[in-house]
Amino acid sequence: MARSGKLKSKLFNVRRAAGTTTLALLMLGGGFSGTAQAASFHCGKKVSSSEKLVCNDPELSSLDDKLAISYKRAKDVTPDTAAFEDDHIKQWQWRQHNCKDKTCVVNWYNRRISELDADFDQGTANQVTVLKASLAEQNLAPPAQAAVLRMKGDAGSLSMQ
Repeated sequence: MARSGKLKSKLFNVRRAAGTTTLALLMLGGGFSGTAQAASFHCGKKVSSSEKLVCNDPELSSLDDKLAISYKRAKDVTPDTAAFEDDHIKQWQWRQHNCKDKTCVVNWYNRRISELDADFDQGTANQVTVLKASLAEQNLAPPAQAAVLRMKGDAGSLSMQ
């Protein structure tokens, strides 16, 4: 009787290990369905039609990944986080309500990525301008100003001109 219990226990452990391995492989490989996974939202049952498109299309999922990177970069340099977030929500809602096909979603992603990249460039330029003005007000020696600029970023784009 004790032997039978041990055997059942071993079989259970083998099945559990096999199930865990299968689950891990499905999670790592994205499953067998070929669905993509979006970076900026969870692909679950309650998603909009545009989100379903993104969740089921590797090209759109890749654009979502790029958007997430552009969004983070732009947010990191924005001088007005609240306005940036408000705009983000409005842009997202527009896509949710208006994009029902892949072409619309692709165009929306490309436009948003371009806008966010431009926001990043503008925010970075503004930070450089503020830094240069701050250094000028401090009356630091030119070598000290150059050292601060090198520490803060690309010396070519930050040179004191």
